Amino acid sequence: MGKNLSLKKYRSFLGNEEFKMINRGNIIKKIKLNNRFLLVFSYFFSIFIAFLVYFTGGTSRVYANLMYIPIAIVSSSQGKKQGVIHAVISGLLVGPLMPLDVEANIYQQPINWLMRVLIYSIIALVVGFFADYRREEFEEISKKDQELSEAKMATIYSLVKLAESRDDSTGAHIERVALFTETLTNELRKLEKYKNYIDEDYVENISKACALHDIGKVGIPDSILLKPGKLTQEEFEIMKTHTTIGAKTLLDVRKKYPHNKFLVLGIHITNFHHEKWDGTGYPMGLKGEKIPLSARIMAIVDVYDALRTERTYKKAYSHEESMKIIEEGKGVYFDPEILEVFLANESKFKEIYNNF
Repeated sequence: MGKNLSLKKYRSFLGNEEFKMINRGNIIKKIKLNNRFLLVFSYFFSIFIAFLVYFTGGTSRVYANLMYIPIAIVSSSQGKKQGVIHAVISGLLVGPLMPLDVEANIYQQPINWLMRVLIYSIIALVVGFFADYRREEFEEISKKDQELSEAKMATIYSLVKLAESRDDSTGAHIERVALFTETLTNELRKLEKYKNYIDEDYVENISKACALHDIGKVGIPDSILLKPGKLTQEEFEIMKTHTTIGAKTLLDVRKKYPHNKFLVLGIHITNFHHEKWDGTGYPMGLKGEKIPLSARIMAIVDVYDALRTERTYKKAYSHEESMKIIEEGKGVYFDPEILEVFLANESKFKEIYNNF
């Protein structure tokens, strides 16, 4: 694959994955919350079954077998210890005080309900054993995933430092942009439109992945990258390739790690952060919402930081001047909806820049 990535090839690599960011840590939190709900639900369910058994005539009917359901739920979600406890309680609910035949007022023989408690407990032990095994396996995978995540961040900052070594201004720019991105994405998260797309994991991933947006500059000659004056048209065309150079690098990495969702955000941001809302940007001339959300967010914060920062070829603009320039790009360069959120929270971005 050459430096210029066709849209068709790009999509074949990435599909529609930007909004499928999955973080095991968040999954674990949700599992714990669901487990508490399942425990409470199962006890109420067992009580309901006990009433059902009584009002349908007693344990001589088939309904006592429904107790296997809450027992299996507790054993699989809480483990064998809680499962056995629930099995014993469930067994007692349809045990000594539960008639064999309500209408005839015939009670169960002790051996019958004791055997039922024993069977319930054995079922709980078996289900709980396999559930505990799978849980330990999942926790081990999560631990390894955390280690990989830390290695991932080390790799990111290595790439960032590599870019920084080429251009002294890049390092501070990257760190500020990360804070801008996190702030703007958190504000977008409050909108109804994005509530199904943006969650804690997305915010965390985009605020880290945005550090990769200029890694392609390592492939730009110093004579262009560090030129004190305005670039010629030919030089600018070369400078523009930093998007595809960076994206190609990350795409090559993703071939080895095809299930790494973090890389999807990094590739989207790297390749598309210079696209414009009206389709006049580069490298692919994408228009409107065809530009990935992460790149639309990045486009605004990247320009804001660039305007505020002095360069050898330009002066630094004040916050007020920068906001005016950016606002003029509404619906032309920038997503108008995202820009509205950015403008509504301008004081936060001003504070981040001034305090950095």
